[in-house]
Amino acid sequence: MEKATFLGSICAIIMILGSIIAAKGQLIGFVDPPAAVIIGGGMLFGVMVAFPLDEVKKIPVLIKKVFFIKSRSMVSVVENLVSLAETARRDGVIALEAKMAEIDDPFLKLGISMVVDGMTPENVESVMHMQMDAVNKRHKSGKAIITQMGKSAPVFGLVATLMGLVLMLSNMDPATIGHHMGVAILGTFYGAVCANLFFLPFGEKLAYYNRKEMEEMELTIAGVLAIQHGENPRIIRMKLSTFLTAKEIKPEADDQPAPDAKKA
Repeated sequence: MEKATFLGSICAIIMILGSIIAAKGQLIGFVDPPAAVIIGGGMLFGVMVAFPLDEVKKIPVLIKKVFFIKSRSMVSVVENLVSLAETARRDGVIALEAKMAEIDDPFLKLGISMVVDGMTPENVESVMHMQMDAVNKRHKSGKAIITQMGKSAPVFGLVATLMGLVLMLSNMDPATIGHHMGVAILGTFYGAVCANLFFLPFGEKLAYYNRKEMEEMELTIAGVLAIQHGENPRIIRMKLSTFLTAKEIKPEADDQPAPDAKKA
């Protein structure tokens, strides 16, 4: 589970509910099912108009991905590549075929399999970049769907408010006008909350995940090509460490000085 997304969403809900209670308001007064239906249906149907149905079906998966993401540490990726480089340096590139079953990253497995098969470095780099571009396009499509929902939520919130005002004005009653006005404005409230606390931030979180995965893929490509060129594992570690932050870079163990001899 992605803790920041989960905590942020829960705290946002608690903040809103707590503010209503602190203002001595009644929670039941903020319940407006018709407005919720208009906003929810408007977001969904608007996305269906803007995107193919196959893409719309991915909405539950995209929202799940915001909260539950399988991410690898960049440090572990570097260590894995350096380990493969040591094997290739010691036993030859063909020896990497025996390591294929231990590789759980499909992108890295693709690169190593092409190296073992004897493809040229140009072809290896070209195929891996094509795969990277395909993943990037899929991720951008998913982000666009969630962002579109965030953009449309305030608009349909305004639609719900306008509908409420029309119904209120068509049956003016001084005794109930305050209540009807409050219910009408709830549509705008729902739309603003859905957009700015949920769907637009969800879209940004998906974009963040995409950037991190692209960085990991760039690192993997650099490592695979270095292995294919037969570079020294120590040099490969130094090159790949440029993808890491200062805190993630582990200092290499220096030769420890010999202990002082006991004085006679």
